[in-house]
Amino acid sequence: MKENFISMAPDEESNAKVSPIDNNKTLMIDQYTSDAEPGNPEFVENIQTISDAFAHFKPKVEVDFVDEEGGSVNEVLKFNELRDFEAQGGKGNLVKNSEFLSSVKLKIDTNAKIRKSIEQNRKLREILKDATAQNELKEMLKAMLAELEENK
Repeated sequence: MKENFISMAPDEESNAKVSPIDNNKTLMIDQYTSDAEPGNPEFVENIQTISDAFAHFKPKVEVDFVDEEGGSVNEVLKFNELRDFEAQGGKGNLVKNSEFLSSVKLKIDTNAKIRKSIEQNRKLREILKDATAQNELKEMLKAMLAELEENK
């Protein structure tokens, strides 16, 4: 087995080598806090687990998202465990923990349900083919939406 460069680095205190990272794994190193001074790392001795590291450092990052109108939406993403970095096609904690990403996912899911309903509804597909019927449907939907807005 060929060792990667990380496994060749000895621990200065114990002279032990760092365990190699499997070839099918990815090590991602980045700064997830804006509080830390670059080049001046904090030395902490009592951290024993990854959970301890998250509890101590409380990583968070400020992100600017672009909404559908092209505007900027600022949000602070907080990470409390490794799973908070997972997107998993919109099902992971990264999306669940973000108000903006959750709202985008909800819109995507809603549009997918509407599209599926249209594809499965033969009468609705026929209405959408006829321009006059399509305009009538549009006006009816606008009226329903206005009624819903009034009843909020």
